[in-house]
Amino acid sequence: MPGEIQRLREPVEGGEYFLYVPSRYDAKQAWPVVVTCHGTEPWDTADRQIKEWADLGENKRFIAAAPFLKGTRGDFIPRPPEQIELQERDERTILAVLDHIRAGYNVAEDRIFLTGWSGGGFAVLFTGLRHPEVFRALAVRQGTFDARFVRPCLPLADPHQPVYVLYGTLDILTKDQSKKCLRWLRENRLFALEEETVGSHRRHPELAYQFFRRCIRQYPWIQPAAYRVAPEDPLSVQFRVRCSPAAEAYLWRFGDEQYSREPAPIHRYAQPGRYEVKLTVRLEDDRQHARSLLIDVPTGRTTSSEHRFPSDAKAGSE
Repeated sequence: MPGEIQRLREPVEGGEYFLYVPSRYDAKQAWPVVVTCHGTEPWDTADRQIKEWADLGENKRFIAAAPFLKGTRGDFIPRPPEQIELQERDERTILAVLDHIRAGYNVAEDRIFLTGWSGGGFAVLFTGLRHPEVFRALAVRQGTFDARFVRPCLPLADPHQPVYVLYGTLDILTKDQSKKCLRWLRENRLFALEEETVGSHRRHPELAYQFFRRCIRQYPWIQPAAYRVAPEDPLSVQFRVRCSPAAEAYLWRFGDEQYSREPAPIHRYAQPGRYEVKLTVRLEDDRQHARSLLIDVPTGRTTSSEHRFPSDAKAGSE
């Protein structure tokens, strides 16, 4: 019920999670959602995470969820094959939890965020980077990191998705790992932003929340996608885009010298092949933003094209 921490079980994967819906919840409006990932038990738990984020959710008006996870140990970490298997299980749980929340509450699809502390960083990077169409931004708070555990993310990662990495000046447990995480993100041309805070291994949910608010103000969420129209017409592709804030104008270039200014055009290619589709949108402030997709016709598979961001971006200097 709104205003109470609930312990629930989603029906698809059977994953348990804590949920907090603010007492002022109104189904007539869409609500942001923050999913927070706990670290190594028993030092950190879903119960501790939801208690911190419930207070923020009540005051700042968003829904908070804390799933029970398996792949978030920062000590005695399994070997890569086993750890990746656990992360895949956590990924399924997190996505199923979101579907369960959507079934009962009005969720703002353009304002879903993923964060985690310490060992929870494994789940944030693995699930978040693989699903930029779901999570507008990611926040790793003093997280444990190993590049071997995130390599499966690269084919699906979106270079426009902001990833915030917070570390403490005196944090002897994860400061070096946070630096390695930042270096890995930037080497792979992902949008990494960092912030150093005074102190040791602390949780700082309020800093992650402030970062999410900055993302809404400063970084538009633009998610183009391509879909097959019908099996009997394999060369035709439906293009759509989810954009927040809403776009004022669109320009699709389909990679075959054809273009459209429709928001959701259907385009028929003359022959099979791989095409780079470029979308430019103009927002209400007259700023223009470009996104790209590589699509295989007729299979319809899509991936994000690379885009380089400044390697010295700092969250604290925005």
